[in-house]
Amino acid sequence: MDDGKEMNASEAIVLKVEDVMGSHIEDPVTFWGQTIELIEDLLKLSTALTEICPFAAKVFGDPAPEKIYGGLYSEDQCWYRCKLKKMMTNEKCLMTYVDYGNSETLKKSCIVELPEDLQYPGLASRFRLWGLQIPPNQDVTPFDQGRRFLASLINDKIIRVSHRDTAQDGAFLVNAQSDALDVGQEVIEKGFAEKCKVASILNYEGIKSNSAPLISGWNAEGFQGLNCGSQRVKSLLDSTNDQLGNGTKGRVDAVEHKNRHLKMDQENSLLRALERKTTIQCRSGQKLNMIKMQHDQRLLEDQNEKLRAKNNKYLQNCHLLERQLKQQQLEVKKMEEELKQHQEAELKLADELKHAVEMKLKCLTSKVEKLREVRSEFNENHFGDDLSQAVKVITEGCLCTVHSMKDLESAWNEYNSAQETLQTCKSVDDVRSLMDKRNEMRSTLYAAAEEFISEVDKLPIEDRMNVLKFFDLNSSASLSSMEVIGGVDVLLNQAEHDVCKELEISTTQKDEADMKIIHSAFIKLMKKINEEQDFLLVVQNKYAASVQFKEQVGQWLNTYPNVGDLLSIKRSVKSLKAQLRWKLVEKNNLEDLGSYDEVKMQGMKEEIRRLRDNIYEEICCEQREYEKLDNVVRNWFPELPVLHPEAAIKTYMQSAGLFTDSLERDLFDPEPMRELSSKRPLVCSEIKSQRILLKGYSVDTATEAKMIERAAKYHQAWSVLKEESGLLPILYLFACKSEPVTYVMVPFYPGCCLKTLQATNPLISVEVTNVMKGVAVGLQTLHNSNIVHGALHAHNVFAVNRERGIVGDFDFTKTADQRNIASWMVADKLDLVAPEVRNGQSAVPATDVFAYGCLLLWLKFPKNDFTINPDGTPDVSELSMDPKLLSLVSRLICFKPNDRLRIDQMLKEDCCLEIKTPDPIHEETKASASDETIVTNVFADETKSELLSEYST
Repeated sequence: MDDGKEMNASEAIVLKVEDVMGSHIEDPVTFWGQTIELIEDLLKLSTALTEICPFAAKVFGDPAPEKIYGGLYSEDQCWYRCKLKKMMTNEKCLMTYVDYGNSETLKKSCIVELPEDLQYPGLASRFRLWGLQIPPNQDVTPFDQGRRFLASLINDKIIRVSHRDTAQDGAFLVNAQSDALDVGQEVIEKGFAEKCKVASILNYEGIKSNSAPLISGWNAEGFQGLNCGSQRVKSLLDSTNDQLGNGTKGRVDAVEHKNRHLKMDQENSLLRALERKTTIQCRSGQKLNMIKMQHDQRLLEDQNEKLRAKNNKYLQNCHLLERQLKQQQLEVKKMEEELKQHQEAELKLADELKHAVEMKLKCLTSKVEKLREVRSEFNENHFGDDLSQAVKVITEGCLCTVHSMKDLESAWNEYNSAQETLQTCKSVDDVRSLMDKRNEMRSTLYAAAEEFISEVDKLPIEDRMNVLKFFDLNSSASLSSMEVIGGVDVLLNQAEHDVCKELEISTTQKDEADMKIIHSAFIKLMKKINEEQDFLLVVQNKYAASVQFKEQVGQWLNTYPNVGDLLSIKRSVKSLKAQLRWKLVEKNNLEDLGSYDEVKMQGMKEEIRRLRDNIYEEICCEQREYEKLDNVVRNWFPELPVLHPEAAIKTYMQSAGLFTDSLERDLFDPEPMRELSSKRPLVCSEIKSQRILLKGYSVDTATEAKMIERAAKYHQAWSVLKEESGLLPILYLFACKSEPVTYVMVPFYPGCCLKTLQATNPLISVEVTNVMKGVAVGLQTLHNSNIVHGALHAHNVFAVNRERGIVGDFDFTKTADQRNIASWMVADKLDLVAPEVRNGQSAVPATDVFAYGCLLLWLKFPKNDFTINPDGTPDVSELSMDPKLLSLVSRLICFKPNDRLRIDQMLKEDCCLEIKTPDPIHEETKASASDETIVTNVFADETKSELLSEYST
């Protein structure tokens, strides 16, 4: 043997020889192992997997057969590279560990993605004992015994293998020696395997050449040039067949006799070799154990080093925070000293300013006294010159008339009168003549508006308005306190300047009669200024209205709105509904037959779903057309609903766009939801991948009108903020054709109502805060529109994804008082009906506030049996509650409605629901603050992920 090769003396062939560490036994003649040279690579790979796999991404979908993944081995909970062998179920996979050869079934959660640098072939090789096969029809017990026997010879040992050939399945055909023993011979002697016959060799070992079945594993260079007719090959085949045939038993016995003598002669040498090999193996095993121990020790040292570095980092952060705290304390102290200095400087400045003003006033007073003396000495004076100048400015530039404005006002009045007459007209014949008159008035108004705009554009209105703010003593413009302080000197200087000027021109004071004349002129002047200001303001408003009218009505001077698009959509909906009904009939007929083609039935279901989605899309288009017509009818053409009754424009406008005659209950293929309501028809369906509820209400003519009015008011409140309104939206209203029932269509949030959540997976404190904030916004939206909900209870508040709270719709056939006394106005044992309603008073917004406060109290203390005070309010004095939360709840559930907080007041308060209280569901654990925080965060994350997966629709 030399350099991993040995010479086969009988066959004159050089064989590849290597030392292998056995790792897995597949059957009595097949095993897996790694060459000794790869042991170090295995240790490095194990270290890399230990660092990468715990943080790697979980496998998404089914594993790819060609990729290598990281798998968590169940025996030692360590990570190894693996590859897909077979999918067992949707969640379980049969994986083969490519570096060791064994296989096991893993859950997908135990399989992770590996980076590209670990996507190389496995380090384990598959070996099969040369010339051996498992006896045919071998039972399970001998098979298992054979595997265990081969494992005792090979597993976790260093064996020497001599390569003979490669089988079709990729296994290496080898001779193996373990502890100086021939492994194949030992397996044969135990009866777990037998030598192959020629045919078996050909089939089992996969030799390609029919002419040389026993040499395909030898060195091919020694047989170049031989063909099927070679005498040497033929003789070799003949001799081999003679040795393996049934008619040559004597020769086999001779060979066996010779082998026994050879075995006896070499017994001592084998024992010595065995002892030497055992020593080598022990040393190798000790070396491997030592390497593994060193590897583990290195991992521990690395981990300890990371912990020490982390601890040092925390200490550094603590020291840094301490320094920052001290620095901030010094800065605060410095700021306090500066503030004190500023306050002292301000007081000093104010005192100086007071004395400065006093000195200036004394100086000004002396000059005024002197002015009076001068005025008394001179008869000639010019007092009132400034007033005369003002009168001149006001009268000469006055804008008191716009000639075209009178014609414009007359045209406006006639046009509005024509529009009002059209709006109240119900007869189609009368509408035609009224339309002609209205169109004539509109043209006249358009011309008058053009003339008025043209005239106003030529007037200097802005300049004139600026001149009149100048003279207006009642102007709302004012100075701030700081501006006054900063401008005192300026004002005093101006006054002093004026006095000095009058002294210079030697003006004298008028007598009392002159003062009355001047005062009267001043009053008339101010009146004229105010009148002109009011007139110019009217002109500006009419100008803006005229410009807007001209822009909007310009497109309708020569055209008329067309409802053809709307009617076309309605015809399309009608056609699609007919197709859908026909498909539903076909589907029902197939189901009644009992035996049908599943593929055909599935295709029909898909067609029905497609038709239903198309109908819904067309109805959405119909709603958009209605929106366009709604603006046109309200502003310009009130006659359209009378001219086109088939378009149902009036019904749309009365219902704020909710009511439609294009929907029918039977088109939805609804699923009854009796568990949600036993008093009225309630069904669930799906359109465009959106779950919806259809809630039916029995109505007559009067009740339906009231229902539509209340639903429209609710919808208009929602439409201001839409998703930010905190309200459950109403999608549509439609009537049932076969019975007096009106249906309300709303989105469906299964399992999201507070009652269900608190019974299955209660909200934690931070989730309660977020949800109840959304509920408060919803109530504020309703109260701003003068709507009292009256049915705020645990079944009618939804926590979408446990993050956003919304208020559900209510029974639009009932008043707020009728809704508020229902039996479902309870949260477990806590009554949500306000005391004033129980005493016979009407429901008001404060009634909703009481129900809101009780719901908040119930969510914070879900397992508490509340004590009720004699006045009907819950007793919160015995509850362990944060003082801020206690104050908030007490102001929400107090007895008198006027004493309760309004929802808008509660939302404006800084402490609104920002109260940190321990979660009642975790109180019994008595954990530390940090541990509780960790548990809460993990619980919240898990809950969110579950909700996202369950309610993604």
